[in-house]
Amino acid sequence: MSRNKLEAHEEAERRRVGATIRQYREMRGYKPDQFASEVGISRPYLANIEAGRKPLTQVLLARVASALEVEQIAIIREGYFAETA
Repeated sequence: MSRNKLEAHEEAERRRVGATIRQYREMRGYKPDQFASEVGISRPYLANIEAGRKPLTQVLLARVASALEVEQIAIIREGYFAETA
Protein backbone atom coordinates (compact mmCIF):
# COMPACT_ATOMS: atom_id res chain seq x y z
CA MET A 1 0.00 0.00 0.00
CA SER A 2 1.43 3.39 -0.96
CA ARG A 3 2.05 6.04 1.67
CA ASN A 4 -0.87 8.18 0.47
CA LYS A 5 -3.25 5.22 0.49
CA LEU A 6 -2.06 4.22 3.95
CA GLU A 7 -2.57 7.75 5.27
CA ALA A 8 -6.04 7.89 3.70
CA HIS A 9 -6.91 4.52 5.27
CA GLU A 10 -5.70 5.65 8.71
CA GLU A 11 -7.70 8.88 8.42
CA ALA A 12 -10.82 6.95 7.43
CA GLU A 13 -10.33 4.63 10.42
CA ARG A 14 -9.99 7.59 12.80
CA ARG A 15 -13.23 9.07 11.42
CA ARG A 16 -15.05 5.75 11.77
CA VAL A 17 -13.84 5.21 15.34
CA GLY A 18 -14.73 8.80 16.24
CA ALA A 19 -18.22 8.40 14.80
CA THR A 20 -18.66 5.18 16.78
CA ILE A 21 -17.67 6.93 19.99
CA ARG A 22 -20.12 9.74 19.25
CA GLN A 23 -22.93 7.23 18.60
CA TYR A 24 -22.32 5.38 21.87
CA ARG A 25 -21.93 8.66 23.78
CA GLU A 26 -25.24 9.96 22.45
CA MET A 27 -26.96 6.62 23.13
CA ARG A 28 -25.79 6.82 26.74
CA GLY A 29 -27.11 10.38 27.06
CA TYR A 30 -23.73 12.04 27.62
CA LYS A 31 -23.30 15.67 26.56
CA PRO A 32 -19.85 16.35 25.04
CA ASP A 33 -18.61 18.43 28.00
CA GLN A 34 -19.82 15.85 30.51
CA PHE A 35 -18.25 12.94 28.63
CA ALA A 36 -14.92 14.71 28.09
CA SER A 37 -14.74 15.39 31.81
CA GLU A 38 -15.63 11.76 32.59
CA VAL A 39 -12.71 10.43 30.54
CA GLY A 40 -10.28 13.16 31.61
CA ILE A 41 -9.83 15.14 28.39
CA SER A 42 -10.87 18.58 27.18
CA ARG A 43 -14.04 19.13 25.17
CA PRO A 44 -12.03 20.30 22.10
CA TYR A 45 -9.87 17.15 22.27
CA LEU A 46 -13.02 15.00 22.36
CA ALA A 47 -14.37 16.90 19.35
CA ASN A 48 -11.13 16.21 17.48
CA ILE A 49 -11.31 12.49 18.29
CA GLU A 50 -14.96 12.24 17.26
CA ALA A 51 -14.20 14.09 14.01
CA GLY A 52 -11.27 11.78 13.28
CA ARG A 53 -8.65 14.52 13.48
CA LYS A 54 -6.88 12.98 16.49
CA PRO A 55 -6.06 9.31 17.06
CA LEU A 56 -7.40 7.37 20.01
CA THR A 57 -4.56 6.09 22.21
CA GLN A 58 -4.79 2.71 23.94
CA VAL A 59 -5.07 4.39 27.35
CA LEU A 60 -7.84 6.69 26.17
CA LEU A 61 -9.60 3.80 24.42
CA ALA A 62 -9.73 1.99 27.77
CA ARG A 63 -11.16 5.05 29.54
CA VAL A 64 -13.72 5.73 26.81
CA ALA A 65 -14.88 2.10 26.73
CA SER A 66 -15.20 2.05 30.51
CA ALA A 67 -17.20 5.28 30.61
CA LEU A 68 -19.49 4.02 27.84
CA GLU A 69 -19.78 0.60 29.49
CA VAL A 70 -18.80 -1.26 26.32
CA GLU A 71 -15.94 -3.54 25.39
CA GLN A 72 -13.02 -1.87 23.62
CA ILE A 73 -13.67 -4.04 20.57
CA ALA A 74 -17.10 -2.41 20.25
CA ILE A 75 -15.34 0.87 19.52
CA ILE A 76 -12.54 -0.28 17.26
CA ARG A 77 -14.10 -3.14 15.28
CA GLU A 78 -15.81 -2.04 12.10
CA GLY A 79 -19.48 -2.99 12.02
CA TYR A 80 -19.65 -3.91 15.69
CA PHE A 81 -21.80 -0.90 16.65
CA ALA A 82 -24.46 -1.82 14.08
CA GLU A 83 -24.56 -5.36 15.45
CA THR A 84 -25.09 -4.24 19.05
CA ALA A 85 -27.18 -1.06 18.66
